[in-house]
Amino acid sequence: MKRLVFFIACLGLLGPAVSNAAKMDTRFYGYVDGYVESVQDQPGVDNSGARTELENSPEFDVPNLHVIVRSNYEDTTAFINLSGGGAGAVDVRTAWVDKQLLGEYLSFRIGELYRPFGLYNLILDAVPTYIGIEPPELFDGDHFLVTRTTNAMLHGKVNVGGTNFINYAMTTGNDERESDQLPVGLDVNFTMGTTLKAGVSYYTSGGAAVYNEDNPGGVVRWAEQDKFDVMGLYLQWTDPRWTVQLAGFQASHELVRDTGSGDYGLTTICSSANLSANSRTRFGCDSTLDSEEDYDVNTWYLRVGYNFNVGDMGQLVPYFQYDVYENEEVIFDKDFGGDKEAGLADDGKFTKWTLGTVYRPHPAAAFKIDYSQHLQDVQNESTNYGEIRFSYSYVWRL
Repeated sequence: MKRLVFFIACLGLLGPAVSNAAKMDTRFYGYVDGYVESVQDQPGVDNSGARTELENSPEFDVPNLHVIVRSNYEDTTAFINLSGGGAGAVDVRTAWVDKQLLGEYLSFRIGELYRPFGLYNLILDAVPTYIGIEPPELFDGDHFLVTRTTNAMLHGKVNVGGTNFINYAMTTGNDERESDQLPVGLDVNFTMGTTLKAGVSYYTSGGAAVYNEDNPGGVVRWAEQDKFDVMGLYLQWTDPRWTVQLAGFQASHELVRDTGSGDYGLTTICSSANLSANSRTRFGCDSTLDSEEDYDVNTWYLRVGYNFNVGDMGQLVPYFQYDVYENEEVIFDKDFGGDKEAGLADDGKFTKWTLGTVYRPHPAAAFKIDYSQHLQDVQNESTNYGEIRFSYSYVWRL
């Protein structure tokens, strides 16, 4: 944290130089939120695959603490996003430089950057600005379909009449590539003012991919290599009262598993991890280890919010969310790269519905509270458990 304070102080010394440059505009802003979560006892499995119940204690956290610097000079933009999530060590989440090549039609960006992907990947840090506390499941850290960040992007937009635009971006970078592969991400959307946004996101690993410890995405830890493609459609409608979001994605994988005895090889996982009966059968733990698997990850979500203005008291936004996620390859044990939701289900599928509300006393702050129910089949029995969350977030700027 001392490094963060020193960094901001140094940037502050640049203030006079910035202010004297007529065409340079440098701004500081950020987000911070406090969070508490209480999860009811949920189903689990022990080392023998037998059904157990997991007790959960309330958790307090600071999941998002960001200090952001953005500087514009003529046709060039520089951006730094410092993250102190968990109120611990500060790291550079993103840092890039963007140069216009053909005005708004084409720009080039390079560094460490969030990829345009669906409705949420670019705004996950901006907790006060969107309805809900948790993002859709495909943006959850246990369920990423692709890496959140990449390294280079060509992007732009074309006006197609009035306030209507077609926006496009193509990205590539280190991602999870094994060696000299060329992963490519594409995102194209149509916007009608601030009312409608409809688009498509696509990603291909460009050949063999491996798990990236520093930037995890769609590759499981026990992969020797994985070739995969992702395709998704998304839609958002916003007017003074309603916000409606609908999106669906599918990732298709050609996986070669590591069957060895390393930390995440199947030999180790089968002997040491808590696995459901479905995972043991799938991996061949009790017979011959299965090294190859083609599988799909399917997910979609619906989010609906309705805005009430409550006069001088601010704004109230009740919301409903529904998420579906399905991935038969994922395991239960998080210590081995698993997931306690889809990894426990017999078919790798769970659904989650959420009711909640956002209260904004003013545009910079948001109180949020919601309740979710998780539903899934475990050992041929339908199970469910609840989860309540509270968040207080604030956006600031200088």
